[in-house]
Amino acid sequence: MVDDDSNQYSCPMPRPRSLTNEDLLDRAIPIFLGKGYAGASLRDLTEATGLSAAALYHRYGDKNGLFRAAIDRYADDMMVPLLERFAAEDDPIAAIAGLLAHLSHVSAQDPHRMGCLLVNSAMDGGPISAEARAQVHARLSQLEAFFRDRLEHARDQGRLPAGIEPPAQAELLLATVLALRTLARLDPDPGRLDRLVADAMSRLHPGGSGTP
Repeated sequence: MVDDDSNQYSCPMPRPRSLTNEDLLDRAIPIFLGKGYAGASLRDLTEATGLSAAALYHRYGDKNGLFRAAIDRYADDMMVPLLERFAAEDDPIAAIAGLLAHLSHVSAQDPHRMGCLLVNSAMDGGPISAEARAQVHARLSQLEAFFRDRLEHARDQGRLPAGIEPPAQAELLLATVLALRTLARLDPDPGRLDRLVADAMSRLHPGGSGTP
């Protein structure tokens, strides 16, 4: 339907809402998740976002710039709220257990086995930039810092078994998360993932195996 010509200029129709950066990144993230940085073509990204290559490059500089913005968007939207949610729990050991159980569940229930953008990018041998790799490392370090902080609280409460050092154990817990997210893409067996979580948590209870 076309407006009457007499009103075309005196009362113009509002312009369609332009896509925000958040909208664009939410459309680009599944492409990077499913295909990785190297496998995500410019055509894939323009079709997903609805923008031309020139428009995407105008906003982000290049494909690497878009990828790096997607990493931050993903971490801020998916990881940070999760860490804040479990960090608010009074029981630091329960906070760690709850986070690992949540990740085990969502990993097993991932219907397309797309995994986690941060973990996928960390494990990807593809040619992502040094800047993007450092960015992924920094965002995963936030997860490690969560574990270290919770472990230090448990130690201060006298609840950490002898021989457990928070920095070293936080590294092992981060490795558990990497294993969870990676194994689930190969074989999303809930029992297998739960056993991995149970083994990690056994070290944090009195009588556990302690550090290897």
